[in-house]
Amino acid sequence: MNLTTYIFGSFYIIRSIFRFSYTTTDYLFKKNIIDLPVAKFDKIHECIYSSINGIIVSILAACSITQSLVGYDIHKEPDNKLQYLTASMCFSYFTIDLLKCIIERKYLFIIHHLASIALLLQTLQSMYNNENKGVYAMYLIFLLESNTFLLNTGFLLKEFKFHYSITCTSWIIHLFFFILFRIITIPRVIFIYYYNEGFSIINLSQLPLFVLILSGSVYWAYRQSIGIHKYLKENSVI
Repeated sequence: MNLTTYIFGSFYIIRSIFRFSYTTTDYLFKKNIIDLPVAKFDKIHECIYSSINGIIVSILAACSITQSLVGYDIHKEPDNKLQYLTASMCFSYFTIDLLKCIIERKYLFIIHHLASIALLLQTLQSMYNNENKGVYAMYLIFLLESNTFLLNTGFLLKEFKFHYSITCTSWIIHLFFFILFRIITIPRVIFIYYYNEGFSIINLSQLPLFVLILSGSVYWAYRQSIGIHKYLKENSVI
């Protein structure tokens, strides 16, 4: 099975996830299972499809990793089929979601998605050329996507008016892993990548994309901390 087959197949899988999410959300609202304003429909829809995608690609990325990054030296191993599938699914997800973000004018997400698509295109190209760099992409995908479910859980707890202590605890747990994974660990993975792969023109062209995604992560961590502080203040905790 060649890489093109994985890409086309992943588009079908991701499109099916979006359809399942929309159908599920529509059913929940029509049957009044969810007691929320219709204006929240798109956000619930987004929580469902992004959580499903995040869980699937995180598991696939974790299962595809064949070596640890505890040290700095990487032993070159051939990219495997799980890495093809994971990278293809992420590429398909960001491409489809980009169109949604453009329609909804979510400019920060548009920038983030464009940077992610560019990096994933280069990842798929390196896989096609048998450059065996998939391990770095899998670590980054895992670190970037594994806490999506926690983020969405916090939002849903707030919308369904769970006790503020439960909601805030969920947000704090998410923020802890968000900072640990995205702001602390990802720079280390990027350093290991350049330490082992060098500073070729193609590798250097990826650096601004890495910086852009890291900058977005710092900004979102700041926004989340402000949101937690505001939420606690509204509930007279601080």
